[in-house]
Amino acid sequence: MDKKNNSVIEALKMSLENNPDDTSVMAHLADLLLSSDESEEALGFYQKLLAINPTDESYIKGALAASEQLGNDALSSSYKTLLNALGHQEEQGETDSTAEEDDVVQDIGTQRVRGAKLRLVTDDTFDSDWEVEDSTVYLNDVGGMEDVKKRLHLSFLGPLQNPDLMKAYGKSIGGGLMLYGPPGCGKTFIARALAGEIGAKFMAVGLSDILDMYIGESERKLHEIFNTARRAAPSILFFDELDAIGQKRSQLRNSGMRTLVNQLLSEMDSVGNDNKDVYILGATNHPWDVDPALRRPGRFNRMEIVLPPDELARESILKYHLKDKPAESVDVTLLAKKTELMSGADLAHLCEAAVEYVLEESLSTGQTRELSTDDFAVPLQEIKPSTRPWFENARNFAMFANDSGSYDDLLNYINKMKL
Repeated sequence: MDKKNNSVIEALKMSLENNPDDTSVMAHLADLLLSSDESEEALGFYQKLLAINPTDESYIKGALAASEQLGNDALSSSYKTLLNALGHQEEQGETDSTAEEDDVVQDIGTQRVRGAKLRLVTDDTFDSDWEVEDSTVYLNDVGGMEDVKKRLHLSFLGPLQNPDLMKAYGKSIGGGLMLYGPPGCGKTFIARALAGEIGAKFMAVGLSDILDMYIGESERKLHEIFNTARRAAPSILFFDELDAIGQKRSQLRNSGMRTLVNQLLSEMDSVGNDNKDVYILGATNHPWDVDPALRRPGRFNRMEIVLPPDELARESILKYHLKDKPAESVDVTLLAKKTELMSGADLAHLCEAAVEYVLEESLSTGQTRELSTDDFAVPLQEIKPSTRPWFENARNFAMFANDSGSYDDLLNYINKMKL
């Protein structure tokens, strides 16, 4: 980041501290962070903007660009779907013979709403075809990360697999599990592995699967998602980017998003429904932005941190990304030692960069050769761990907003790694 951009960014941040509801400043700051390759921080601001106005095309495009820069394919795919859906609705609006310039007043049950044209949501307009899959991934497929596996066995798998033992000690097996940590470290993969361990159906839900521009339909989608998980029980219902779906209501100016958070709370409490054998997982990079009501007992009352892969895990990830390439002479053990704090996405990028380096040489010489450890020298200098900015932001919460002890594991890691 150049000095000029840095000074402007700092000024915008200061302005935002004084006026946290100023969306124009927030949008300008997000755009500038994105252009300065501060993708993680930019994405956080775009998600806050989308929570305020979920149908703003510029915010969706910004979030899409940031997620692509971060290499988060699942998240970028969700934003593409949301962008396409918005474009489709606009095309429909252009062919509608109803005058769009006039204010419209319609009855929605007992509620009267003035403003944009509304659509009453009925069963006929609702699509209930949600994808439920069988997970073929297990925790043994997760390389290294033994501390994470041990904590998951103790806090989640143990109670589920030994219900009688838990009852004997008066321990409840209810509630959900929130996985948090820096992006690209395998939270979604671990969620799939947990589904495989307990033999449950797996249902992944993203922001674009729920948000809709029509009043009431987002809540209906969320209700149908829970009903689908209940019908498929035993099942794991996995909410990715939980901070975007369940953001603190105190930070939300958009009443529609507040209503969506209320609906999520209601579904997790199983009001009028039965959530037996429906296990709810959430993943987030920003647990401090999740509404506190979602973290009380019976909801996401368990939190587990998913940290950057340890040395053994990094070695496994490197082997995986090099397995179909001519890389028999690459010393992955040495590379694993040199890639501390790199996420799984960073390691994938590192392997691709080394391959591109060799491919460029082969194109110029017309001869092919195997990859060597030396081919990683330049990429190792150019690619820095993307987790560091996350830890810089998380450190403040771990040190000054940890009254309940929720971030003890994070604080221990920060101190251990001297971050």
